[in-house]
Parts: sequence; C-alpha cells; structure tokens
Amino acid sequence: MCFIIHNSQFIIHNLFPLKGVRGASFTFLFLFSFFIFHFSFSPARAQVLIRDIYAEAPDSIFPLLTKNNRLDQIDFRENNMQAVVKNLYDERVELLVLTDRYLQLQLSERCVVEMRLLSDSTFCMVQTYNAPAPDSRVRFFDTAWHELPLTIERPSVDDFLSDDIDEDVRLALQALPLIKASLSENDNSITWELQTSELTSEQRKKAEGKVRTLSFPTIKGTY
Repeated sequence: MCFIIHNSQFIIHNLFPLKGVRGASFTFLFLFSFFIFHFSFSPARAQVLIRDIYAEAPDSIFPLLTKNNRLDQIDFRENNMQAVVKNLYDERVELLVLTDRYLQLQLSERCVVEMRLLSDSTFCMVQTYNAPAPDSRVRFFDTAWHELPLTIERPSVDDFLSDDIDEDVRLALQALPLIKASLSENDNSITWELQTSELTSEQRKKAEGKVRTLSFPTIKGTY
C-alpha cells in the first residue's frame, strides 16, 4: 500500500508539477480515482445460461446426442434456424425453444425434455415420455450436472378431480395415474396435467369438465 502511494505521488509530481491549493486538490482527486479503480473495481460475474449447461451435459444424460450435436443446435437456434440434428441412430432431434434460462428439446418421437434455470447454481429438468399418453419425471441438478437429492411432490389423482366426478372414472384414473409436468419459458412455475387418454370413450365423456389442470408459481424441491 505504501509503495503504491509513494509511486502515485512520484507520478503526480513529475507529470503534473502543480503547486499550492490547486495542486493539492488535483493530487487528492487523482489518488481518490486511483484507489477507486484499483481497489473497488471488480469484474461482473459471468451470467449463467441454460445453453452452456446443455452444451456440457454428460453422455449419461443424452447418450445418443454428441456435444457437437448440441453445439450445432445452439448455433442454429441462436441464428433463428431450425435446430435439427441427427442422433447416433440417425433419428431427428430438435431444439424447439432456447432462451437464457429455459430450453425445450424434442429428443425423440416419444420424449420431450425441458430444462429451466431456477438460480445461478441449480436447474430443473423434466423428461416427458409418451407411451402413448405422456408421463413426466422431474429431476434437479446443480450447474455442473451433479444430481441433487431433491424430490418434488407430485399431485395425487384426487387433486385433479371434481368432487362430483363419476366414481367409475375416478377409479380408472387412480389405477393408471399418468401425469404430465410442464415448465414455463417465462418463470419458475410448474404445471401438472392428469392424462385421460387411457379412459374409454364413455369414461372420457363423463370426465369432461371434471378434471382440472394444476399450476404452482414456484418449483419447490425437498430433501
């Protein structure tokens, strides 16, 4: 510190040999600016982007999609092009949506993946499988792809149903509870939908207007 002050004064007196009150004021302003710049300035922290997390995904997450595939998709999407590549089985994979904090990936004909940054250190992934009705798995990771021991409470079938729904329909839905989860492109909300496609046509008619969608403003995982 003393070395810096001494050398700063040497520079001032040699480059700006001012005398009296004016010189003292100039010296003070110079030193004040010098210390503000050198001791208070800190570079802005790099923004965490979902694109970078996706690019660095381990092979265990996307075994049929290479890193070059993912980088190509990101490049296509950021240049407003259709972000389609072929995986190792020569199947079509499309990056449908990409923002700073959210992406949606059509991984196969039957699988859609969503990823949403919840903070600068954690993100949520939803994998939805259509076989043929959709059913989702929700997982949490840190930004280095270490899976976190967090679980999210999945709504029960009765949470979706009106009290006056036909009992036969209620029992059929409880026997095969297929529930789709969807993340939001715009915020940290999550939406749950109970699937009724496995019901008979008669049961689906009875269920009309009796099955609601559930939305929650924040994704809350618990240990």
